[in-house]
Formats: sequence, structure tokens, C-alpha cells
Amino acid sequence: TLFIAFFIIFLYSNSYSQLFNKFSIAVGPVIGWNIPSVTDLNSEMKKAGIPEFSKSGILGTGASVFIDVPVVKGLRVGYTGYGYSENKVVTLTGNSKSAEFSFSTNSLSVEYVKKIGTIVDWSIGGMAGVGYTNLKLSNYSNAFKEWNIGNYLNDTNSSGHNTLSFKSTTYSIVPQTGLGLQVSKFLYLKLNAGYLLTINSKWKADDLIEINNFPSGIKPDGFMFNFGVYVGFFVD
Repeated sequence: TLFIAFFIIFLYSNSYSQLFNKFSIAVGPVIGWNIPSVTDLNSEMKKAGIPEFSKSGILGTGASVFIDVPVVKGLRVGYTGYGYSENKVVTLTGNSKSAEFSFSTNSLSVEYVKKIGTIVDWSIGGMAGVGYTNLKLSNYSNAFKEWNIGNYLNDTNSSGHNTLSFKSTTYSIVPQTGLGLQVSKFLYLKLNAGYLLTINSKWKADDLIEINNFPSGIKPDGFMFNFGVYVGFFVD
């Protein structure tokens, strides 16, 4: 037993210089900026008289965890849950129309990480994930905005309201590169830049009705940037 204890202590104190590169495990929030191609989406919005979605990008949020794997030098694997949503509304004389476009995904990542300084590292790799792309359309009477119990229980005829949610299962890959900064022993910052590529399944309305000829260009593909603040355990 004493021999085993000495052996573990010896392995721990020497393995990272002789066998392992490093070991890290960390978790933290992620904030990102996504620039999907919205040309086809905005073309449909124009037909309905709804304002265009931003061409400059959409704010995204999520959370991520990663592990630097011992033995395999520079290997980092992780998991990220991430998504974004943008809403557009137009108010007319008697009614209002709105459209909400959103994307969410759960992704696994694999990266190669190389130090380029005492506290700075560079990474290259990518993520692969499964999630959903959604488009929710609403058309409602402006009377619906004013509280009247009859409006919501159909006791009056003043509040027409119609909403449809279109959803597609989305398979994604994101080739990306990044820069990391080891601020302290327990704090690590990372900035990534990549490009989101997706394949959508058949679109459905309200998860029931398959929609034919849904515009193929309505998808979240495009450049994406994200910044993570990680708290964890880091061993050089």
C-alpha cells in the first residue's frame, strides 16, 4: 500500500513533463455573434410586409465545458449548448404581424491546442451538433394587446389571433479556430471564429404538418464568433 501511494505521488509530479502534455477541465458561459445569410428569409418577410432581419448579425448565448485530454498532446474535447433568436414586428391599423427566427444546437467539439506563449494558446478544430431551426409567424388583432378577458376566451369577436411555428431538425458542423488566454490558475478566456454549415430535415408546422417547397435558403448558415469565460482546474 505504501509503495502504491509513493507511486501515485511520483506519477502525478512527473507525468505531465514526461508523459502527459496537460490536463484541464473547465466550464463557463458563452456569448456569440452570428451572421446567417438572411436573403431568402427577408424575401419572404417582404411578401408579408414584415421588417427584414438584420444582415449584420444576431446575438447568441450558451454554455460550454471542455477537457484537455492527457496522453494525447494538444487534444481538447468539449460540449456546447448554444442558440439565438431574433424577432420582427410590424403594427398596422387594425392588426399586427410578427416573425421570430431562431436556432439552437447541442454540439460536441474536438480541437488541437498549442501554446504560443506562457499564457496564450491557439486552437484549430470544429464542432458537430444537432438542434433546431425555427420560424414562428403570428398575425393578430391589435385588440389582443389590450386586456379584456373576453378577448382571450372568445366571448367577443374583436381579437383574431393566428400563430404557426415551423421547425426543422438541424445537423451542423462548425470549422473554427481560436485564441485562449490563461488569466489565472482558475480562469481562462477564449475567443473563437468559425463558419456554421447546416443540413435541415423536412420542415413541419406545429410539429405535425410537413411543409412542401419550404425555401431552402432559410437556414442559420454563416460566420459565427463566440467568447467564453471558463472557470476550472488547469495543470501545465
